[in-house]
Amino acid sequence: MLKKIGILLVTLLGGALLVYSATRSLDFIELTLPEDRKILAYFGLAALDGGLVAWLLSYLNGSRGGWQRAISIIMVIVDTGGAIAMFTFDTLYNTGKNGMTAAMMPEEITNAVLGLSGIIALNIIATIAHHITDVDKLREQAEEEAFAKVEDATLKQISKNADTLAAQLAPVMAADWQAQTQARYMSYIGTGKLPTIDATARDVTPSQNSGVLMPFLAQAQPQERKAFVMPNFHMPNLGALWAGLFKAENDGRTFQSVTPIVTEVKAEPEAKTEPKADGESFTEAAPKS
Repeated sequence: MLKKIGILLVTLLGGALLVYSATRSLDFIELTLPEDRKILAYFGLAALDGGLVAWLLSYLNGSRGGWQRAISIIMVIVDTGGAIAMFTFDTLYNTGKNGMTAAMMPEEITNAVLGLSGIIALNIIATIAHHITDVDKLREQAEEEAFAKVEDATLKQISKNADTLAAQLAPVMAADWQAQTQARYMSYIGTGKLPTIDATARDVTPSQNSGVLMPFLAQAQPQERKAFVMPNFHMPNLGALWAGLFKAENDGRTFQSVTPIVTEVKAEPEAKTEPKADGESFTEAAPKS
């Protein structure tokens, strides 16, 4: 119980002294401001007594890691010294103004103002550094640096592999272009036209059985022109057609074609011609050898 009472009394003592120090510091800061901006003195007080309390609580409860704890304890010392200096300057200024002590010289007041500005600047810098050195932020930064190293190494390796790949693919692509261009021009020979090259970029989806090893080189090939072949027409046998139509008979014989489809011409002996009673004649087919 006594321990708790002791802690409470010390806390009340510190609070009362901070209030006194804060009021004297506030009074000195107001001296540096015009009448219409006296309210800004409260914001300046945050770098003195207010900063002392804030950095003390941060060191005890909010700081993690060596960097944050070091910044917090250093700023506790800086703000404590600043608060002591400011209420001392204010006391000397007012007692000198009332004739109780020697009046402060302008150079001394200038030094006090510069000191106040320096303390405010240190608090701003320390606040930024405290956030930067947060343990979680430092871990994220370390991971990002590791990822950046991996990505940089990957880009360098890709650049090296690109040279090798270009040396391998360039002859193949050049040969493929030559073959396609030659086939395109050959397909237009005899037409009186010139081939046109379609330079429009498009996606090519090769078939599974196309056999194309490099789909990006696959293009529509002109169809091969086949030579024109005359169909094998057989001339009709006019003699057989005549005999079939008229069924002409002579001496019990029906005139029919005895000539097959001629594939080879052979010399035939002369046919014998015999006169008929009516003065007509007919030709008897010569016997085949």
